[in-house]
Amino acid sequence: MKRTILLSSIFALVGGSLWAVGPVEAGKTQGEATSGFEVRIPAPGPDVIADDVLQQAIDKVSATGGGVVLLGAGDFKLTRHADDETVVIKSGVTLRGQGYATHIYLDPKTPPNDLRYFPMRIGTATVPAHNVVIEHLRYTGNDKAIGGGSVMGFNARLDEKESLLLSCDNITVRHCWIYDAKQAVGCTKPATAMYLAKHVISAEEAKAAAGEIEKTRTGYFDADRMATQFKNWQVYNNYIETCGNKAIELAECNGGLIADNHIVNVVDGPQVIFGSRNVQIRDNIVYFTKTGINITEGSHHIRVTGNHVEPMLNASKTEALPCLIFRTEPLPLHSKISDVVVTGNIFRNQHTKAKCAMRFVTRPEALSCTYEGITLSGNVFDGDVQFYDLRNPSQTTIRDILFADNVCEGTVLTEPNSTMVSSHVMVRGNLLRQTGTVILNANQWIWSGNTHVNGTLEVAEGAKSNMIRDNVTASPILGGGAENVLAENIVMKASK
Repeated sequence: MKRTILLSSIFALVGGSLWAVGPVEAGKTQGEATSGFEVRIPAPGPDVIADDVLQQAIDKVSATGGGVVLLGAGDFKLTRHADDETVVIKSGVTLRGQGYATHIYLDPKTPPNDLRYFPMRIGTATVPAHNVVIEHLRYTGNDKAIGGGSVMGFNARLDEKESLLLSCDNITVRHCWIYDAKQAVGCTKPATAMYLAKHVISAEEAKAAAGEIEKTRTGYFDADRMATQFKNWQVYNNYIETCGNKAIELAECNGGLIADNHIVNVVDGPQVIFGSRNVQIRDNIVYFTKTGINITEGSHHIRVTGNHVEPMLNASKTEALPCLIFRTEPLPLHSKISDVVVTGNIFRNQHTKAKCAMRFVTRPEALSCTYEGITLSGNVFDGDVQFYDLRNPSQTTIRDILFADNVCEGTVLTEPNSTMVSSHVMVRGNLLRQTGTVILNANQWIWSGNTHVNGTLEVAEGAKSNMIRDNVTASPILGGGAENVLAENIVMKASK
């Protein structure tokens, strides 16, 4: 008897450690059935608008200090409101469905609208939400037909000045199916206010501010703004298909996880941007039509591991379509992207003309960008690796880069320092499998311990102060330029 009571007590504590669940109260109508911290909402069906019943349940749970809004199997149809969102998820709420059978979607009969819209929004522009979980449900935005918007973090590029120093923290989106959204999941602040932390400025003011060093130096790195970055955003184990923008975007985020998502037919894959830091992008499968994984605009201390990334087969064959891209935004800023570790990934691009596995892009609107402290190790680059910037090379600096122990099916492309500044780039211990000659155009690189299975290396006439040693090539290394050191390189004998 004592053992039975003890086990019952243990099970009660385990269940109660997350949500207190008890018997449903008698006499409650549909949408009002409650049990402790849980509100259960049967699906209204395709002929009923679910806006109010969802919002009322969320409000009720949040008002009690938090709990679960448990959605039944079936259809939850939402409409477009006059403001920015239909349903606001509030602090302490877990919105939980019955898996794929629970379907939340924007009414496909809604008139089309190009403005960003958020059928499901975490917090509002002025009232953030914390400790939110969205899980085990299906969402369809109908974005292609009507501009169906996204499941997004609060104040997603809506430019309310009140939001610049607010954040939504401890947000999880997991085990969901997300279809046809503008952007599936993410958090971001106003895009037009990169200079001053406490108010939004116009485009004209932005251009004027570009000439003021202090404003361009700080921007989203202002101390107040850094202290109010989004924290602990976790997006994992989701299936995301067809997005008209980034599949997942973490902007101004300190501490995040994008993991184990299957992402298909999206314009752009996962992105970190605007000073995001301490974010992991891990073990995702990404099929895209424009860019794969984006490390952008001021992001630093980012880890990218174990992902498989490649363009969709039906994507344009004439565009670059990089699998991994380091880039800026079209803003007049001095930027830095730094301290990024990229390891154990497969970046595959073999069916486009450019065959671009990795590239750097500084937009023409940018004042400058430095890419530094980047480690790329143990990856498979099934395509070309572009250590140069075709878009705006005169404003680009690449330095302190380690490119080691990778398998490269394509070539490694570089630029002379007269075109783009690069220095202290170590290319070490890689297996370079492409037939032909890799040309080193840059200065102050170390090219050491690489194996050119089917080719060799040529040091261009303008290249200076490079160290080329201990490489194994299929034919002798061709040395040009000045002050370059070539030592102890070996020509591999052809096997009989």
